[in-house]
Amino acid sequence: MKKILLILSILSFVSFSDTAKIASFNTLRLGKNNKDYKLMANVISQFELVGLVEVMNKNGLENLVRALEKKTGEKWGYHISPYSVGNSEYKEYYGYVWKKDKVKFIKESGFYPGENEYSREPYGAGFKIGSFDFTLILVHIIFGKEESRRRGEIFKLNKVYDYFQNQDLDENDIIIAGDFNFIAFDESFENLLNHKDKIIYALDPVIKTTLGANKLSSSYDNIFLSLIHTDEFTGKSGAVDFTDEKYKEMKEKISDHLPIFIEVDILEDDD
Repeated sequence: MKKILLILSILSFVSFSDTAKIASFNTLRLGKNNKDYKLMANVISQFELVGLVEVMNKNGLENLVRALEKKTGEKWGYHISPYSVGNSEYKEYYGYVWKKDKVKFIKESGFYPGENEYSREPYGAGFKIGSFDFTLILVHIIFGKEESRRRGEIFKLNKVYDYFQNQDLDENDIIIAGDFNFIAFDESFENLLNHKDKIIYALDPVIKTTLGANKLSSSYDNIFLSLIHTDEFTGKSGAVDFTDEKYKEMKEKISDHLPIFIEVDILEDDD
């Protein structure tokens, strides 16, 4: 009888889940600003995997990982792009953090080879959560002074999708996430949204994802995936509002963007 009770006691502390949350987060110059890493960890520890843009150096990423491990009591892994992208005045890295007992890093997929097409070339890496394996592409579209420059980069996102899709004919789950500096229903996205793979944006554009002076503002952040290939997507998505309406304070301590996420089924892989 004691043995049975012991087994039940152990099982009561084990949580089984058939879904996972994959997130994207513009971290506002992670590693150069005076971040409150404890607050950042409180916000993003609820996700299994987070793709990060505006990572300024490896130290910032490592500080975040240490804060996540202290917050959760779990081991976290990380990956940073091999070099930074941008221009002579400003460069940034792409990064990923994940729960090591739930997520497996498979491989680096590299940068999209379009130096003349993007100020910051999109970057990808392959992961596996449960039975679901996929490539997570991170994008940070230029903001700049000219709207036409932004539109030009967005207009070529179908080429980014095709490039990573064609890297591995056995891996069809391509997820594009990040800060697009434009609302997701704009006609600039028509090449991506009219793709033969029936690509959709996962977040409703009415969801505001950036912090204004005294309210949430633009819907710049989103996640794109294929309805044909990525039917692991459960249809659930959103943004985590960490502000408590303290917009100025939270910009300084965490970021001027909210983390966004999708939920995926991890029991079966449809590839």
